Amino acid sequence: MNSSAQPIDFYEELLGRLQPRLYGYILSITASPTDAKDVLQESNQVILDKIGEFQHPAKFDAWAYKVAYYQSLSFLQKRKRSKLTFSDDLLQSIADETETTDSRIEGQFTQLEACLGQLQDRTRAIVSDYYYRNLSIKQIAEERTLKTNHIAQVLFRARKALFQCMTAQETDNHE
Repeated sequence: MNSSAQPIDFYEELLGRLQPRLYGYILSITASPTDAKDVLQESNQVILDKIGEFQHPAKFDAWAYKVAYYQSLSFLQKRKRSKLTFSDDLLQSIADETETTDSRIEGQFTQLEACLGQLQDRTRAIVSDYYYRNLSIKQIAEERTLKTNHIAQVLFRARKALFQCMTAQETDNHE
C-alpha cells in the first residue's frame, strides 16, 4: 500500500456500510438467503484479505460488487450438482439489473438526505427519533415532554414535506 492510499480502517468502514446492499446483490444471484449469507462472508473475507492492495477509494463499491459477483459465481459453480441452475447470461443480467437498481436507490437516499436537511431542526430530530432510533410516538413524546398527538402531527407533516420535496427533485431530474 502506498502512502497516498487510505488506511485499512477507512475501507473497513465503507465495507460495513455496504453490507446490506452487498447482501441484496448476492441474494439476487444466489436466490437463497442462507447461501447469500455464506457468500457475503466469503466475499468480505476476500475483500479484507486484498484491501491492503486496493488504492482507489472512489471505486471501492464497484470493486466490492465485482468481488461479490465472482464469489457468487464460484459458489454457484460448486453447487452446479443441484437440479436447479441458472445460465451465466441470466446471472449476469440479474447482477446488472441489481447494480442499476442499487444506483437508483443510492440517488434516492442522496435526495432524501437533501430533503431532510430542509426540515426544521426540531422536526428533523423527531423524524430521526422515529425512523432511525426506532422510538415509538409515545416514547418520543415522553422524551420531549410533548403530547403524542403533537408528535404524530409533526411526523405527518414531515412525511408530507419529504414526499413533496422528493417528488419535486424527481421531476427536476427528469427535465
